[in-house]
Amino acid sequence: MKPIKKLTVIFSLIVLISACQDVIEIDLDSIDPKWVIDATVSDSIVVKVSKSTDYFEPGNYLPGSGAVVTVTENSGNPVLLEETSPGTYIINSMGMEGVGYILNVEIEGENYTGSVEMPHKVGIDSTSTEPTPDYMEFSGGYLVSAHLSDPAATKNYYRLKVSKMNDSTNQEKVLYVFDDAFVDGNKISMQWDNEQFFEQDTVVIELQTLAKSTYDYYRTLSSLFEDGMIGNASPSNPITNLSNGALGYFGAYTISRDTLIISK
Repeated sequence: MKPIKKLTVIFSLIVLISACQDVIEIDLDSIDPKWVIDATVSDSIVVKVSKSTDYFEPGNYLPGSGAVVTVTENSGNPVLLEETSPGTYIINSMGMEGVGYILNVEIEGENYTGSVEMPHKVGIDSTSTEPTPDYMEFSGGYLVSAHLSDPAATKNYYRLKVSKMNDSTNQEKVLYVFDDAFVDGNKISMQWDNEQFFEQDTVVIELQTLAKSTYDYYRTLSSLFEDGMIGNASPSNPITNLSNGALGYFGAYTISRDTLIISK
């Protein structure tokens, strides 16, 4: 067994910029509308179905109401998801590590499928804070770091989210997505340097362990656009695991969360 070395790594390998819009705007040729499927397996299974409009009419996604949406676990029986609001289908069932899932969406006489395996969870070992350095464009507060132990000899894909608790004005502006190609089997420290926090703030740190196809979708999405809401489908062609020309993805990720209160 190779020794575990302690490393401090500030990940900015792939930075996905996001805004408060549901649709990414970009100059593209006119194209026929397509079905957009934004589906994830995590604490629950959520599938959002919509139809894109022409690229010359950005901002208009029509909800795909009335679809038949099922998810099959390994070789089990399909489970029907309930439409809780127009175009949104949910089942309150947590994904299980190492289990494969098959998605099927039937709408307007067409079928769209995708498959994904739930990854094994990598947990947050601890969190910490340090004063924001003076050389940064903002200062006077504190930066937050998450610390974890990357499993050796296993390819892992991560996504880090950090936000202030119960702050409706706090919008997630940046998501860090990365793999362990250069840090396999090591202790890793990830500093969230996009935003600072202040004394008495309660901060939520979320580490997602992604399925490879989910990582590939986010990675290629970031290379196509400079801004957009990560986790919502984009009117272009990042790598997807959906069939029949659908836009979007069928993703899976485990979640490790921690909270801390900022103090001196």
